Amino acid sequence: MSSLDLVFQYRTLVGKCESGVGLDFDEIDLLTRIEAAFAPTEEARDDRRFRRVAVEMEAMVRGGDLNDKVVLSELAPGGLVVRQAPYIDEGMQIEVVIDDPDADLSYRFKARVQWLREDVHDDFALGLELIGVPVLIHYGPVPVVESDRIAA
Repeated sequence: MSSLDLVFQYRTLVGKCESGVGLDFDEIDLLTRIEAAFAPTEEARDDRRFRRVAVEMEAMVRGGDLNDKVVLSELAPGGLVVRQAPYIDEGMQIEVVIDDPDADLSYRFKARVQWLREDVHDDFALGLELIGVPVLIHYGPVPVVESDRIAA
C-alpha cells in the first residue's frame, strides 16, 4: 500500500472519529498501525507527531481563484509539503487534488496553509495541514457486468 493510500485511510478514520461515529476494533488497529508506520525516528530533531515521507508527485491546489499545478514533495498523516506553488496566504483553506492515473483514482484533501517559503524562481513551497475528511474518486471505464436477464 502506498504512503498516499495510508494518509488517505488515516484521514478518513480520524474524520469518522471526529464526527462522533467512533471506530470499531479493526479500524482502531489500522489507525494504530498507520501511526506506527509514520512514527518519527529517534534522530528527528523536531517536535512533529509524524515522520514526513519524501515523494515526487504532481498535484493541483484549488480554492478561490486557485487552480494551479504543484509538486507534492512530502506527505504525512498530518500534512503535506508542496513546491512550485503560487502565493497563498497563511491560514487559507484549499483543496489538494492528487490523481493516480494508473489506478484511475483521484484523492481530494482539504488543507490549511500553515507556512509559506520562497522556492525556485517566483514560486513558493507551502506547508499544509490536512483538515476534514478526504474524498476518493474512482474514474475510468465502467466495468461491464453481464446479466442473466434478457431485455424485453
